Amino acid sequence: MARRKAGNGEPTERLLAVAGDLTRTSVKTGEMGVAAAQTIGYRTAMMAAALGNPIDFANPEFVRMGSEKVEAMVEATHAVATGVGEAHQAWFALVQGQLQTAMHLVTGLGQCRSPADFVELQRRALTESFEAGLHAAIYMVESAAALTHAGMTPAYRTVRANARRLARVNS
Repeated sequence: MARRKAGNGEPTERLLAVAGDLTRTSVKTGEMGVAAAQTIGYRTAMMAAALGNPIDFANPEFVRMGSEKVEAMVEATHAVATGVGEAHQAWFALVQGQLQTAMHLVTGLGQCRSPADFVELQRRALTESFEAGLHAAIYMVESAAALTHAGMTPAYRTVRANARRLARVNS
């Protein structure tokens, strides 16, 4: 789901990729809002026209309104469930990295023979802890961005298709 770089990919590049993903998601959200307004306009006009002639309520568009929402919701729910699993993995990576650093620190204490060894052990532990936390946090951000995109994509696709189809039908 998330376009995560393997292991310790360059943090700046990963964050820039997430920013790009979030920007694309924001643009799609705006496009979806415009398309939804168009679709609502077309369908409202169809409903108003059907009030004058009840036979017009047999229009397949009225059935489609409900079924497409259910289909998009099922697809989005599946995508979000997958994304939540990935977010859980990101959280586990954060905890695991800190636990590994703590274990290295504890085992390294027994090998310290001088104050310089102890200072070096502290330096390594601090560096490992920071790097593990940084990469795990970026992984969490990547997962959240991917989750957002995956959850809205079915609705985006459906709303945009409706607006295009209804524009053709009503032109």
